[in-house]
Amino acid sequence: MTYLAKGDQVPRPQGDSSSTPATPSAPGDPHAIPSLTPRERQVLVLLSHAADNREISRQLGIAERTVKAHLTNLMVKIKVTGRTEAALFAYAHHGSLAEGL
Repeated sequence: MTYLAKGDQVPRPQGDSSSTPATPSAPGDPHAIPSLTPRERQVLVLLSHAADNREISRQLGIAERTVKAHLTNLMVKIKVTGRTEAALFAYAHHGSLAEGL
């Protein structure tokens, strides 16, 4: 283990010319946003606010089963494999999803 003295700089890997770490990209395909229906966009926006299926169904006035169907369809469209990835996608692309709602 190497210890640094006060004022020493942490060595950077060669080839790293940036001063900020790379930001990981959000999961999913943002090019698929236009293919989402307005209702799927609404579900995704509510999901980005950490709403569960019951809350989404109440806010949109639809059955929980319908929420699940919308989630399944939109996850296929945006190419994510689970609810957490969909929520991260929605959070990262909130502005694009909210357009036209």
